[in-house]
Amino acid sequence: MARVQSLAEVADLLSTLKRNIHEVTLPSEELFEVDLLLDNLQLYAKRVKGIPFNDEDYNIRPHPLFDGMVETPRERMYNSLLRRLKVILRFNITSYEKVTRDLLRGLVSDEVDRITGREIRLLTLLYQRPNTPQVQMAKELNISLPTMRKDIRALEEKFGLRFANLIDWGRFKLRHFAVFFVTSNVHASRRLQDIFNKEMSTYLTTAVFDTTFRRGFAGFRLPDQGKPIQLFQEQLEFLKEHLIEAYQIHDNKQYFQSICFDHFDYETSTWLIEGDVSSLGLLNFVRENWAILPKPRGLSNTIARSFDQLDYYLASFLVGDGHAPMKKLQDRLNNVGIEAPRTTVSTRKNRLLKERTMEPYFWFDTPQLPFFISFAIKCEPYIAEQLVVAVSQMPLAFATHSNIGCTVNVSVPARSLGTILNLLSLTLEDEGVTEVWQMQQFQNVGSRDPSQIASKWNGSYWNWTEEEFEIPSLGLEY
Repeated sequence: MARVQSLAEVADLLSTLKRNIHEVTLPSEELFEVDLLLDNLQLYAKRVKGIPFNDEDYNIRPHPLFDGMVETPRERMYNSLLRRLKVILRFNITSYEKVTRDLLRGLVSDEVDRITGREIRLLTLLYQRPNTPQVQMAKELNISLPTMRKDIRALEEKFGLRFANLIDWGRFKLRHFAVFFVTSNVHASRRLQDIFNKEMSTYLTTAVFDTTFRRGFAGFRLPDQGKPIQLFQEQLEFLKEHLIEAYQIHDNKQYFQSICFDHFDYETSTWLIEGDVSSLGLLNFVRENWAILPKPRGLSNTIARSFDQLDYYLASFLVGDGHAPMKKLQDRLNNVGIEAPRTTVSTRKNRLLKERTMEPYFWFDTPQLPFFISFAIKCEPYIAEQLVVAVSQMPLAFATHSNIGCTVNVSVPARSLGTILNLLSLTLEDEGVTEVWQMQQFQNVGSRDPSQIASKWNGSYWNWTEEEFEIPSLGLEY
């Protein structure tokens, strides 16, 4: 089949497909989602062809099943999608389910970049021992240092490999709360979103809603001091009275990030979850194989350490940019009014790592894991520990232990979505589990930089006022 060369031809294919679907299908929410998917494919085509986005492009809301896929240019995947579009047009396929399934299949087809055995060994080593010097890693892999760095750049291109850090916020006298909630209707969710992004923005870390816009998740980082915690809890009760039907709040104590390459086959998009786990069940599988299962790396909140604004800013800057060069760190520190010589910044960074105030890890985006699902599980502590180990057997997962259970976030291959949902929902049958909340196909509606609260640290305690916990907007009295 001839390769599509111009964006004009791409646009024509997409508009024709959309027109054909509209001619035979009555308007519906499902049709709306198809339109969003097609619009995002056009953005993706622009990205691959190197055509700058215009203002209108940024107004398109990402489709939940295609979230993030417009970010990484992959020529072969792009052409695979176009071939599938031509087949859809040729046979006049108008079914929402079939169109979506066929297009998503293009994202996990054999057109996707392969990951070599050497690259998998490199990723495994990066995960297991992230603090190992690159010179030593190259020697263990029996390759040269330039070759290893070339492999890392190739992985950054193939699936958006990026380095980050887990932060033990307890070291900075902060507590991290995760709140899963459900609202009475979409209107209440809209009002709640405004409150998150206005009155609660100072201590908000992230806020998301699922595609129904009724179920959501919000993270908050607050000082570990009696009055702020009390005011925050009063806020939640107030929101429950006016906008939230129910919520589950987790005071996170431990953080775990896991990547499992041993059981993940990149050529078929399957992994261990399709085998023994399916037949035994998630918790039974973990209990029977506890001694041999790899345990996820993580951090536990510990007693607070002595710190100043330089320490806190540095940790905040390294949360999402774990390999930030020294010059970039110094420039960011200068922008917030902190001047520190290179040796001081390097010493402080090494101390944060050595004392495990932060733990390096890496993350990636791949079309072979198109679904991202979050679960909040209220359960006994031993169940929480088992669940964290269970999800660590999956290709890409993040989990936390909390005061009431655990939260898990899992990236899932399309062919295993039903298996994952079923296995985690079945944990309710265990006597140690009392409640499971699930969020799927959600989008971010608010996210804050942790460094924004650094100015509130006076050297001894976090200086917060009661006014910062008021919710006077939108006709709500507090």
